[in-house]
Amino acid sequence: MAIKKLPSTGDSPRSTGVPDSLVGGGASDSAGFPWAGRTFDHHDTAFSGDDGSASPTHIALVTAVRDAAAAARSAAASAEYWDAVRVVADAQADAIAGFATERFLVPMLAEAGDVGQTPDGRTVEKSQELSIVAVAAPDGRKALPIFSSVATLNRWNPEARPIPVPGAQTALAAAQDGTELIIIDPGTPEREFGVRRTALEALALGRRVIPAWADAAVQEEFRGLGAADPRIAELWLVPGELESRLLQPEVTVLVRVAEGAAGARREVLEALQARIAASEVVADRVDSLTLRPVAGE
Repeated sequence: MAIKKLPSTGDSPRSTGVPDSLVGGGASDSAGFPWAGRTFDHHDTAFSGDDGSASPTHIALVTAVRDAAAAARSAAASAEYWDAVRVVADAQADAIAGFATERFLVPMLAEAGDVGQTPDGRTVEKSQELSIVAVAAPDGRKALPIFSSVATLNRWNPEARPIPVPGAQTALAAAQDGTELIIIDPGTPEREFGVRRTALEALALGRRVIPAWADAAVQEEFRGLGAADPRIAELWLVPGELESRLLQPEVTVLVRVAEGAAGARREVLEALQARIAASEVVADRVDSLTLRPVAGE
């Protein structure tokens, strides 16, 4: 996906200096215990054995979505397509639930803090600050980039510093910051996967949530929105994108206007848009959508 850096979220550690009482010196710590023989290896920590690679589970979850999407695109008949689309919906739901317990790397980028001047007049940085960054999704909304591996992080920005975080925690962080989207492995097209606003809660709780276009409650709501206007001959939902990469709106609403109302198509679509905007079901369960009129058969 196209990405650009946005201002930092403000959730960043600051350079505060080291208190004099903690400056190294001597053979023992302040309690009298010797430094010799100590190690920074903490084998009981959550990521102690992490080598920075994407886990086989993560790769399998994303691959299942891509394979199902490919099957849908290659379907030769309508029934075959819709069977494949149902598999896509299940694969996406499995991925969201599975990501909750996966380790992801949140990128931190160094930004200049205080500056000063040397005796010879050169401007230098006196400190640096690490900040979480956001990227712009194709629709302009802010997205939190996270990465499944050091390799995909370095491909995106080799200067970023990785902070390992469980998937569930990334959803909480995004929600608390008002970020509506998470994009996994931006810059690596074969691995990109987007978590939409409506799936953040499921990711935080490790629950399955199917995409809006496969949600029975959403489908029923749109049937009612279409039936409210007799000038609409048919209305149905199709996936906006199958691979969940945030490249397109989540849902495409196909609308066929009745033959006798073809001259009022614009008016019909505007009225439908107003009903959609007023729907609580749509607001709660649909991340984004686009209307597409289709010609009559």
